Amino acid sequence: MIIDSSSLIILAKINRIDLLLNLYEKLLITHKIYQETVEEGIEINAPDAKLIEKAVKTKKIRIMELNPKYSRFSEELKDIYQQLGRGEADAIALALQEKQERIIMDEKLGRQVCKLYKIKPIGTLRVILEAYNKNMIKEQEVRDTIKEIIEHKFRIGADVITEFWDIFERLKRKKKK
Repeated sequence: MIIDSSSLIILAKINRIDLLLNLYEKLLITHKIYQETVEEGIEINAPDAKLIEKAVKTKKIRIMELNPKYSRFSEELKDIYQQLGRGEADAIALALQEKQERIIMDEKLGRQVCKLYKIKPIGTLRVILEAYNKNMIKEQEVRDTIKEIIEHKFRIGADVITEFWDIFERLKRKKKK
């Protein structure tokens, strides 16, 4: 599974990289995503950067290089969609290079661009729902995790959080059957 910078950062900030590592057999990022999440984070002494760095050093998160064709494609995406971040452009290019059908990405523009290239974006909130559905976390952990995400100023629209809780309630009912 490929993940972009902001999704990886928020899960590291709340110390829940374990959800990613338990859900997905391999987690892939590019060097630019590593720079954004680790190198820039270490410069400002961000604890989440050290957690991501540790996962990379222990090979739980792998850095994949874009081949020249997809490196150019990433740059073209940035030129076409100027609001698209480096990490999002690289993550989309890596998904295409590695023929991945899904990608973890939260930014609205990045998600729209993914869909243009037949990549299904899933967000951080979907990761939490998948972890709950697979019995990796319990209901209270879901509630605590969402609370922590919001406390870390992760921007979630009211419509998105409402939809999250609706899906969560349906999952709970389904599990009780």
